[in-house]
Amino acid sequence: MKKLSLLIIKEPLIRKRIFKTALPAMMEMILYMLIGVVDIAIVGRLGAVPLAAVALGAQIFFGLVLLLESLGIGAAILVAQAKGAGKRLEVSRVAGQSFMLAVVVGIAAAVLGLWLAEPFVGLFAVEAEVERLALLYIHIVFSILPVALTLYIINSVYRGLGRTDIPMTIAFVVNIVNCAANYILVYGMGPIPALGVAGSALASSLAHVVGLVMACWYFFGGRGGLKVKFRLSERLNWPIIQNIFRLGLPSMGEQFFLTVSGLVSVFLIVFLGTTAYASHEVALAVESLSIMPGFGVAIAATALVGQAVGARDRLAVQKMARGSLELAILLMGFLGVVFFCFPQAIARIFTNDPVLITLAGSLVRIAAFEQLTIALSMTLAGILKGAGDTRTPLYVTTLATWAFRIPIMYLLIKVLELSIAWIWVVFVIDWLLRSLVFIIVYQRKRWLYRALGAELEAG
Repeated sequence: MKKLSLLIIKEPLIRKRIFKTALPAMMEMILYMLIGVVDIAIVGRLGAVPLAAVALGAQIFFGLVLLLESLGIGAAILVAQAKGAGKRLEVSRVAGQSFMLAVVVGIAAAVLGLWLAEPFVGLFAVEAEVERLALLYIHIVFSILPVALTLYIINSVYRGLGRTDIPMTIAFVVNIVNCAANYILVYGMGPIPALGVAGSALASSLAHVVGLVMACWYFFGGRGGLKVKFRLSERLNWPIIQNIFRLGLPSMGEQFFLTVSGLVSVFLIVFLGTTAYASHEVALAVESLSIMPGFGVAIAATALVGQAVGARDRLAVQKMARGSLELAILLMGFLGVVFFCFPQAIARIFTNDPVLITLAGSLVRIAAFEQLTIALSMTLAGILKGAGDTRTPLYVTTLATWAFRIPIMYLLIKVLELSIAWIWVVFVIDWLLRSLVFIIVYQRKRWLYRALGAELEAG
């Protein structure tokens, strides 16, 4: 019998590089996700209606921010490959242009979002009070959208450098501000009145402003191995912008279909009633935390594979890819076991409503079965992106979303009128199909030939 051999165990140097990059990235992703989780956990004590309103408003806001932040993938890939090739000036140029692009796109998106907020929220079949409170939340947080987008783009640049510790530090401070401000502004304290949903939105906004101030202190202060002069970001350099868009637009398309999938899912799930929707959002918050290790390892894979590609080191590319996969499978496999064994205890963290705890707990147990396939899908996508292939993740996401997930959800909800539990079974099958496609693409190694064709032929 062949002995199982894990690269991250038998090769200390590979393990150290992957852990040094992946663990801070994981913590960063968990910390940023906690912004939404804290909002839901604190507002959830006010009842199902405020909970549903904040969940809907946050999903729209963060969905748009994450969509636009996907351009940062292009910046991260260019920064990683330039660093691997030893081109320090190119790293600074890409960083400066990314900053300017984030400011311009963020302002345009904020203006458009505020203009379209009311008709867009009106598309969702929610109760009148849920719609009113969701719009209140959106009008507050959209005013700082340029701040949030610029913060996340700066984080993307540092991830490409492999300095994931810097975004993690910023995220830690952002969470302290968000947690404290949420508690004070939502429930009230001393002379400060209880603001409810508005307080939650104000807390998230304040936290992002503090985060951007801190990020700029690193970015323009020559800290973290990056020295960006303001003149490198005061006017657009079209060749660099074009390269950012060339690599970033497929990732934006991928995120677009993920965002639209989430919004269409909400549109369909609200037909099941407020209780089913609130339970879904609690389970989604739990799932969102669980996939953060997958996100973190995928970020590390993109950075480390990208740096190895820039250095034209075929062996390093393969080792970083394999080690990243091993780490993701171990971490998310463990979370799957926890979800299966303690679903209601986990759901109880987010709500004290007995009905929601029971229903959301059953959804968390179903989510246990998707953890390994999420780990595979996210990490393999990160590996491909590091090698410069941002199109394959787009194609896989598009196919899974529109050829499977959305049509089957419509069938189960509108035609068969089944419960929310069946929708989560669809999610499990969806991730399984995605992981199988990614495994096939990875095993064929065409992505590796495109990134290092000459070296592979010479080898």
